[in-house]
Amino acid sequence: MDFFFKPRSVAVIGATTNPLKGGNAIVKNLLCGFPGEIYPVNPKYTEIEGIKCYPSLQAISASVDLAIVFVPARQVIAAVEECIIKKIPGAMIESGGFAETGSEGQVLQKKLIELAGRSGIRLWGPNCMGLVDAVNSNIFSFMAPVIAQKGFITGSVSLVVQSGMMSASLLVDIMSNGIMGISKACSIGNKIDVNESDVLEYLVSDPDTRVIGFYLEAISSGRRFIDLCRRSSKPIVILQGGKSPKGAEAAMSHTASLASNHRVLAGVLAQAGVIEANDIKQMMDICRSLAVYPQRPEGTGRVAILSFSGGAGIIASDFIDQTHLSVASLSDQSQNALQELFPAWMPATNPVDIWPAIEKNMGANIDVYKECLRIVLADPGVDAVLQLSFTREGVRPLDLAGISAQSRQAGKPVFIWLLGERDRLFHSQKESISMGVPLFSELYRAVECLDAVFQQRPSISDLVSEPDNFPAATLPPHLCRLLESAHGPQDEYVSKQILELHGIPVVPEKIADNVEECLRAADDMGYPLVMKGIVPGGIHKTEMGLVHVGIPDRKTAADMFAVLTERMNGRGKVLLQRQVQGKVELIAGLIRDPQLGPCVMLGIGGIMAEVFQETVFAMAPLSREDALNLVGRFRGQKLLDGFRGTPPVDREKLACLMIALGNVGLLHPRIREIDINPLIITAAGAVAVDATIVLA
Repeated sequence: MDFFFKPRSVAVIGATTNPLKGGNAIVKNLLCGFPGEIYPVNPKYTEIEGIKCYPSLQAISASVDLAIVFVPARQVIAAVEECIIKKIPGAMIESGGFAETGSEGQVLQKKLIELAGRSGIRLWGPNCMGLVDAVNSNIFSFMAPVIAQKGFITGSVSLVVQSGMMSASLLVDIMSNGIMGISKACSIGNKIDVNESDVLEYLVSDPDTRVIGFYLEAISSGRRFIDLCRRSSKPIVILQGGKSPKGAEAAMSHTASLASNHRVLAGVLAQAGVIEANDIKQMMDICRSLAVYPQRPEGTGRVAILSFSGGAGIIASDFIDQTHLSVASLSDQSQNALQELFPAWMPATNPVDIWPAIEKNMGANIDVYKECLRIVLADPGVDAVLQLSFTREGVRPLDLAGISAQSRQAGKPVFIWLLGERDRLFHSQKESISMGVPLFSELYRAVECLDAVFQQRPSISDLVSEPDNFPAATLPPHLCRLLESAHGPQDEYVSKQILELHGIPVVPEKIADNVEECLRAADDMGYPLVMKGIVPGGIHKTEMGLVHVGIPDRKTAADMFAVLTERMNGRGKVLLQRQVQGKVELIAGLIRDPQLGPCVMLGIGGIMAEVFQETVFAMAPLSREDALNLVGRFRGQKLLDGFRGTPPVDREKLACLMIALGNVGLLHPRIREIDINPLIITAAGAVAVDATIVLA
């Protein structure tokens, strides 16, 4: 990938003297700082922007590392063929008009893919803005030259975006607002060859990059991408595009209906330690915060709030309560030290309303903010400080250098929300970049970004462990044949047989073909019982009137056998189960994602599963740490911790069940979905009461 990021020479195919066209902008941008040789290529000109222009690539006697292609789509194939003849290792195709435009463009794109596959040339794009390396002044893009000519604010954040205009807009925003610096902006467009995984692999080892931000509408080679994320020592932030749920009506089980692409990917990203952003501004703000704190600080995220206003402190506390952070409880020593600065009538508690202390010490030469910051940073019960300040003429300006020094000395992050006059605010924001103090004009965003800093993995040494090797289950011949040749949803009884043989606890049950078998099975298992009708394709048995619980005795069992047989019109069998006692019902499942492979799901179960849609996902195989983290990400933690007299869930056993469920998907590639609902929590552990396996 060095020939894309660090070429010694660049040819521009489609260069032009017309200042309104991208081919001219590319040349101008290269002239803004690229140190290597520049070769404009266009048979119409002999010179462009003061440098020699060549009629073709073959007319260039020297070797070329990179070709930037900006010609109409129908001419791109010929341009790439020229690159192959010239033995250029990589071409950056910034032209549009391919798969994004319809069938004709799709044909052209397919030809490009075939051409790359035959020749080995690497292709970046098409339909992209190219690459901007602000640190090294390598601008391989048709973005407006005025942006490059003004100069970039350099930094350690690298951005990878699928949208071309998005990358240009980001750069313009960064330039005009001046609140963060960038290292690289990579626009990968249709990514027919070079994709987000290739760029991520490069940036992870790039010394100029500390944080990597992505805007992606789809992920290619999903398992490779997730593996790179898991192994990255650098923070990664992702904004997903295209989150709208589609195709729920066609889902064949609860798992598929709940598992939109976004939910699955969001769960797997969380498993990999990736931070997900909700909008573009938030992504940029989180990235610039992580650039200051690329490793998780010590502690659990206990925050001291220093505020110019009591009301602002209250609002900050409310925001903190909505995150993984908490409002710190100050030690007696800290409160006593603060109280010396405050009037007697004002208790010094967290949030710390500094204004009364400022009024008390108005005549003294005391920087109250500085003193309060020193005191709370020294408190062992404080992990970070959120300082809420105000700026205007006549108010002591923020001492960002001093705040930065105090923060570094204490080893604790200090985040600032600054309110006030626009020009002063803008000046402080620019200064905060060089001082390494994250500063925000929105209070909620300051809290969100501080939360993101504490949500990082503790360190590279604490990465999730590798999954243990798992043995293949020994299945009887009839189940082997079924897994090899059957299609679609399998009945509950067969599905649970397969799951049980893979180590997943299931409810004791028996199949009955006639009333005599029914009564023998009922007497063997004991009462109360659950009786179900099992019919081919009958996934949602409750809606079909085929599930009856609390069967108390033989007579009721015989009567219910007759009822179920009549409702099934002789097409099915009757299943008898021991009734499981448990107040907590979960849903567990597996879905085979086209990019990520088998992914497991856990959520609130029972008949309300699709109402609440509280689910979390992880990619198989799962390590013990993966599985425990999955259980910990489930929002219904109160259910797991013990609810209304129920005992707490054995998290280790539940984690083992999720590991086994993932292994089923890995061992049997024809399994498309698994749905366990309900998974009832008992004193002995989790038990699969109903289940469906769907085969491809």
